[in-house]
Amino acid sequence: MGAFALDHSRRLARLTAVALALVVAIAALPAWADFPMPEQPDPLPAPAEDGLYPMIFPVQGDHYFSDTWGACRDGCSRGHLGVDILTYGVKGVPVVAAAAGTIGWVSSTCCAISIEHDDGWKSYYIHLNNDSPGTDDGQAWGIADGLVSGSHVEAGQLIGWVGDSGNAEGVSPHLHWELWAPVDLDADDWRDRHQAINPTPHAAAADVPLPDSRSAPCVDGVCDSVGLIDEGGQWKLWAGLEVGDGMDGFYFGNPGDVPFMGDWDGDGVATPGLYRRSDGFVYVRDSNTEGVADSEFFFGNPGDWPLVGDFDGDGTDSVSIFRESEARVYVINRLGEDGGGLGAADYDFYFGNPGDVPFVGDFDGNGIDTVGLYRQSSGFAYFRNSLTTGVADFEFFYGDPGDVILAGDWDGDGDDTVAVYRPSDGRVYVNLENAATAADYHVYVGSYENAVAWSRAESANPGL
Repeated sequence: MGAFALDHSRRLARLTAVALALVVAIAALPAWADFPMPEQPDPLPAPAEDGLYPMIFPVQGDHYFSDTWGACRDGCSRGHLGVDILTYGVKGVPVVAAAAGTIGWVSSTCCAISIEHDDGWKSYYIHLNNDSPGTDDGQAWGIADGLVSGSHVEAGQLIGWVGDSGNAEGVSPHLHWELWAPVDLDADDWRDRHQAINPTPHAAAADVPLPDSRSAPCVDGVCDSVGLIDEGGQWKLWAGLEVGDGMDGFYFGNPGDVPFMGDWDGDGVATPGLYRRSDGFVYVRDSNTEGVADSEFFFGNPGDWPLVGDFDGDGTDSVSIFRESEARVYVINRLGEDGGGLGAADYDFYFGNPGDVPFVGDFDGNGIDTVGLYRQSSGFAYFRNSLTTGVADFEFFYGDPGDVILAGDWDGDGDDTVAVYRPSDGRVYVNLENAATAADYHVYVGSYENAVAWSRAESANPGL
């Protein structure tokens, strides 16, 4: 579930589940046990570094969790030895091995297991799903096929699915996950070989999704990709949409400016630009390298949003504006220079609603970019295929509240479709149909303040 952008109906269901979970949480805030919890080893044994165990996050879907180490359980007869990773009321979310190892204990009544890690550590996976789809019948087996005590698993391998089995019946589906550090692996009593530690900081540090098992959408072609910008003004471009395609970073601009990329000289490679909404100044650079702006000029009024695209089909991009207060687009098909103003727009038209965020793309593949708008509060996207006043030609829901909208030719077929960058989980979710569907592909790129679409020629040389 978490590996895909949610459509509108699924989002409503998720928000409803969150609301119910909050009601339950407020009604029964956890108390903490009044007896001592296990003392934490210090320092932690290898392969832990800087106090953190290297691992893969065990729940591969939408989730949330908090630190409840030591919270009362069973009437405060014991303290909570794990972290509960909840999935917004959804069962069946994949659970994977946090590290490579051998399955040890397997619950005979379903559904829980332990894994003895190859490095000497140990983890527990409890409340795996035991229900048939759409039921609470307790008739399913929530451990992945073929896995028994003694089976070896790799880090990130599917081992089961989130559920509410065991003493979690009647509460929200979740994975109870424990992490145990080795203390004396030669001890006769298995209980003396490991010691439970608070898993929450380790889970939080590892909260990174696995790569998408599907192939990237661009095959044997030159496709658009993404650029990421951090809060300090460092840009990091991705040569493609595969894991590990990130290139060396460079610095350009000031924090707070709106970043974009455009092909200013018609060579097929987009380079950075910035729009300062406080005064309407535009700063563009002619190469993907560190440095000051190669040209600057102003266009628009304070508060306007920049629109970058090829609006006349001449093969080069220009910077136009969306005036949110008027729901009006002002198009100009040239760039300025020497700090001067561009003057009046070539033409303007009305489109959209105030508050929506603009984006640009060639949605019908005719070589001319047009304007779309994205409602970040709900994930509602809509666009026109002409630069004229009128209602949207296409509209659909895609993404989650707070996502950053992008548009590009992700598969090299000649027309642009949307994608969203989700800062909360560091992933780009690509939609190849401009429709309210699950993502066709996603890739983890890391957590940044902002993201832009990057059009690139066949060469990915960052000096272009």
